[in-house]
Amino acid sequence: MADIPDSDLDDVARIRRVLARELETINEYEAFARAASHPEVRAFFLHLATEEKEHVSEAVHMLRMLDAHQDSRFTTPIAPGHFQQAVGEAPPPAAVLAPPPPPPPAKQVLNGRSPVEPLTALPPQRLMYGLPAPPPAVESHPLTVGSLRRGGGGGGGNR
Repeated sequence: MADIPDSDLDDVARIRRVLARELETINEYEAFARAASHPEVRAFFLHLATEEKEHVSEAVHMLRMLDAHQDSRFTTPIAPGHFQQAVGEAPPPAAVLAPPPPPPPAKQVLNGRSPVEPLTALPPQRLMYGLPAPPPAVESHPLTVGSLRRGGGGGGGNR
């Protein structure tokens, strides 16, 4: 497969590429940790691997938000014996499966999202850069930052 430049990919393809890189990086950091001769260096690489695992979780979250078909693959249970059947082996004895969850109720959709559905379930400090922010509430004040505030303290305004 020809290597497509990142700039020619759509958002979903970019997220999949990031996901693949994050997974490779986890393996590399964990291998570095196993090979480390100093406990502090080992701890450092394990710390980096843990951060990459968080990035994997965030990338999967974004992928599920943007690709409904991919999201459905995460919510569909895999039947016992699925992998054995794929390679021609006998499946394990039948297991008792819980019935699949009922389908969600129909929602009113606006611009591809339910009006009550949040943009993301992630807390603000874990959001990926570049996501649009929700519009401010009518009664809220404009965002101000330190000395950029006009007409009221913070060292800004007229001097």
